[in-house]
Amino acid sequence: MRLLWPAGRLPVVRRVRPRRRRGPVLTWADRLTLYALVGLGVGLLLVPRADGGAHAASIEGAGGFSLTVSLSEDGEYEVPGPLGSTIVTVRGGAVCVDSSPCPHQVCVGMRAATRPGDVIVCVPNGVVVRVLGEDDRALHATTR
Repeated sequence: MRLLWPAGRLPVVRRVRPRRRRGPVLTWADRLTLYALVGLGVGLLLVPRADGGAHAASIEGAGGFSLTVSLSEDGEYEVPGPLGSTIVTVRGGAVCVDSSPCPHQVCVGMRAATRPGDVIVCVPNGVVVRVLGEDDRALHATTR
């Protein structure tokens, strides 16, 4: 038998690798672990958080200004500072900073504080608002 090739062309020989059988990307144990972690995360999101008895807020300003207000009574408080007055508002069981003379307005942009231990601080104006709880003597943080 005689093979005829087109003029000027040689046969092209390619090596074909046999296909490797690959297993599944995720094994059943991997899937079980993944489902358990996702289920735990969703379950923790659905569990209601205890408010821990948030009932008051402590407002501190420059020059020794200190005031403790009830979160159950709505009100607006003017807190003195070196740059001017910061307006702190208690509304619906939450406390927030409505206006401040500080340049960047970070304290105004923070969310309202509702849980014990939540803190809103206006560093340039020296105002600290802290939500108090039932056990305020517990140590929350230590700095050096």
